[in-house]
Amino acid sequence: MTATDYDLSVLTAMFVDDSPYMRKLIHDLLLLMGFGEVITANDGESALKLYKEHAPDLLITDGNMERMDGFEFVRRIRMDKDNPNPFGPIIMLSGHVEMENIEKARDNGVTEYLAKPVSADSLTTRVISVIERPRQFVKVGPYFGPDRRRHTDDVFFGENKRESTPAEPVADTDDDEKWAI
Repeated sequence: MTATDYDLSVLTAMFVDDSPYMRKLIHDLLLLMGFGEVITANDGESALKLYKEHAPDLLITDGNMERMDGFEFVRRIRMDKDNPNPFGPIIMLSGHVEMENIEKARDNGVTEYLAKPVSADSLTTRVISVIERPRQFVKVGPYFGPDRRRHTDDVFFGENKRESTPAEPVADTDDDEKWAI
């Protein structure tokens, strides 16, 4: 599917980046994708205020910014009790693609991670991903955000949740039972 398969005109997107060039580029790409409104901010502090005022449907943020970086911004979006939309999808756009940064983004509540330089296709793919495959939210200890498990085929719910499979006996050679683990 493509972004044109969805009516994005009823949605508001927000993009946060300290680079005026990136703000203009992503702003224009989001409008071309069909978003009805695109809000931009140049740092996490001003974006936090705008986020609370507008409660955008989609947030895209850079990770590395001055004053309040994208990681802190995302954490505050997820944890602030006064936030009107802590469940909104968040895509982090960053030139730092080291595993440490990706894990830090994930651990702060980012839904998807997108490496710079960004293309229209890669941005569209991530936006469609958060639309078509929304993730359940969890609160575990200090973490609140999308379930960090990417593949949930082996996740159990209900009575079998977190139970291990009982040990099976192996061929009985004496009176003592041998158990396979």
